[in-house]
Amino acid sequence: MASRCPKICRPGLLVLILLTAAPLAARSDSLPQVRMIIDNYDYMTALSPDDFPTRDSALAACASIAAEAESLKTFWDRQGLAVLDRLSLYAGISWLEPQFDIYLVKYFPDYGCSDPLTIPLAGKKNGDRIIAVPQGLSHLLALFQQVSRRLLNQVFVPGASEGYLAIHPLLQKTPRRFDALADLLALSALADFADPDSVMAVYRSDEWRRRAPGRDVVLNHLWNRWPLSPDNTLAARIASEPVRSDLVALTKPPEQMRPRRVGLSRIIGQPAAGGQLGFSVTEDQGGLFRVTGIDSLKAAYAAGLRQGDLIRLVDNQNPRDVKSLYAMILARLADGVHIAYLRDDQPAAVILYPKP
Repeated sequence: MASRCPKICRPGLLVLILLTAAPLAARSDSLPQVRMIIDNYDYMTALSPDDFPTRDSALAACASIAAEAESLKTFWDRQGLAVLDRLSLYAGISWLEPQFDIYLVKYFPDYGCSDPLTIPLAGKKNGDRIIAVPQGLSHLLALFQQVSRRLLNQVFVPGASEGYLAIHPLLQKTPRRFDALADLLALSALADFADPDSVMAVYRSDEWRRRAPGRDVVLNHLWNRWPLSPDNTLAARIASEPVRSDLVALTKPPEQMRPRRVGLSRIIGQPAAGGQLGFSVTEDQGGLFRVTGIDSLKAAYAAGLRQGDLIRLVDNQNPRDVKSLYAMILARLADGVHIAYLRDDQPAAVILYPKP
């Protein structure tokens, strides 16, 4: 990662942002009061009693992340109201809760949480396994991501003026729906506070592939098609999206995918990978791969792939041959694989999940 985007990987970049960014105006009267807490001794002990059995051990952990925590807190003290305001403007959603806290901790069982809003600065920790997280702009994006999720949750509060959005399928709380929309909102707002190219470089990094399972939806279907602004809000985009649209179909979670059963139309003689995934391909002209057979009872058919489709890309990469195409899909299947293809010369895409 460092060789691809050395600028964004330096911890000092966040300090640079703080020094060069002027505070943006905000409507403080309509925004919640938010404290960013960095001395979370009791919270860290409660989260990880085995790691921090005493207050002294929690104190030492806080000291080890003090520099990055202070940078984030300095940013929030200076720009926090503007962040809350910008997110609300771009979302078209009002803040209803009067106050909440943001906790900066050393480790957390996940990459973060929106309630209580928690940002781990050293990494994700489950048992003895630690996945370290980059500092600097990556932490800032994580902060915007969790605050965005918290804002989207306002539509589920009884009496919310945007409560009509709560029944839209795109706000179903799954990685490729709710979380993807929150990521879009976070990226749009953060681009007003930091260099947009650097922000997108962080989001496109391998690290954020793990942190954002809905990233393919954001990059391939939302970022260029749903640009957000106070005049083109996320709420308006969601409200105008038909509940049976291609985007809604594309982002269905695996348990909702139910292929139409059409007898025993199984494909005979597929390679092992084709048998597992439910489709077979042959190499075609122009680096394309033609779907020559498909099993109506398996994952590929459920996702929307059909016989005759010409596969172009797997997660934005060009397979070298049939074997590498299957290998690329199988390696990423658990998280969902974005497959771009042509059907009747028209570009289309599906996300392939394991068959439930």
